[in-house]
Amino acid sequence: MRLQRLMCVVALGLTTVSCDKIRDLVGKAKQAMEAKAAAKAAKAAKAGGVQPDALLQALVNQTPEGALFRKDLPFPEQLQVKEERRLTFDAARIVVKSAIGNQVAAFSGTRFFTTRYQRTGAQLDLTMESAGFTKPEVDKVEAEKAAKAAKMDKTKVDKVDKVDKVDKVDKVDKVDKVDKVDKVDKTKSAKSKLEQAKADQEAAAASAAPAVPDELTAIKELSGCKCSFVTDGKGWKAVHSNDFKLAVWSRNLEPHLAALGRAAGVLPRTYWLGQHRLKPGDSVPLSGESLELLLGAGASGSLVLTLEAFEASGGHPCGVFSVTGNYRQAAVAGPDGELIDEDISISSGKVWLSLVYPVVIRQQLETIQTLSTGMRSGHSTLIQGSVTVAISRTWKPSAAAAPKLPAK
Repeated sequence: MRLQRLMCVVALGLTTVSCDKIRDLVGKAKQAMEAKAAAKAAKAAKAGGVQPDALLQALVNQTPEGALFRKDLPFPEQLQVKEERRLTFDAARIVVKSAIGNQVAAFSGTRFFTTRYQRTGAQLDLTMESAGFTKPEVDKVEAEKAAKAAKMDKTKVDKVDKVDKVDKVDKVDKVDKVDKVDKVDKTKSAKSKLEQAKADQEAAAASAAPAVPDELTAIKELSGCKCSFVTDGKGWKAVHSNDFKLAVWSRNLEPHLAALGRAAGVLPRTYWLGQHRLKPGDSVPLSGESLELLLGAGASGSLVLTLEAFEASGGHPCGVFSVTGNYRQAAVAGPDGELIDEDISISSGKVWLSLVYPVVIRQQLETIQTLSTGMRSGHSTLIQGSVTVAISRTWKPSAAAAPKLPAK
């Protein structure tokens, strides 16, 4: 009997030791798999020509089962973000309505903004580094050709005019009265040809470069301007400026600064991906409140995100999603402070979502858009057509990155 009890005790001891070894082996295997997955992700990013920032990459929570899009880390309050937006219109139609009538034009070109955000605790500075509207290169080439042709026509007119003057001198000795009549007629003829050449030049330039309403070019006035805001934790208030233009700009931005900051990534988005891991091939449908992952509050419609890969954009580790769908949203503020109602269909596109913070790092979209604005000057504008959207953000914390927290 004692022998049997002794054998049972020995067996239990061996079982305990075996379980400890198994747990140890499983733990080591899990760590090895996680390290392998992180190394694979870093290798893929390097192969794509983009090396992720080491501090940000250390915060990525990725295993062979997929990656978590983290939202548990404290969001940096010392932060710099440079945002570049380019909206390229292809044969779009614009209608500008005002008290004096309607202006309709078809145009192509690119509206661009380069904006820098600097957050230092309770203060947020916004600088418009550059902004404006550029026409396609083909339009510029055609306009230059038209101007060159008009200049050649003017040169020909000048040569004819000189020949006519020589002929007039020769005829003075022969028939004085007839010469005077000829001189008047030829001067009128030369003047008429010169005026016609100028008219042709202006017409050619007008046809090569359709008029673009002032609403698309007035933004240039903000280039180089800076405005500041402070928060008490409840909302953002503009810092007073004695410059009238800056005061108006900051006043228009003030009620929309939080939404603008979330879109730019200088403030965290309120809605982000869930706690389950995602791997390439997984789809995420967005509708209702979940649209706030990419859009502002109050948007309607539906989008579908499909995870394609993990890669770095500007050194920031991201998940790259394809996106399609349709949405509407009202009173969307741009960096210039203008409010736009949007009705947009995305035929194809990609978005780069941060793996570390609730931030959209990059967007490339092919869209059909209907944009309408109620201009502060009393105008209303409607734009319809094909628009290519390219938005990129350089996201850099000014302070050291937050320490890695345990995955949940």
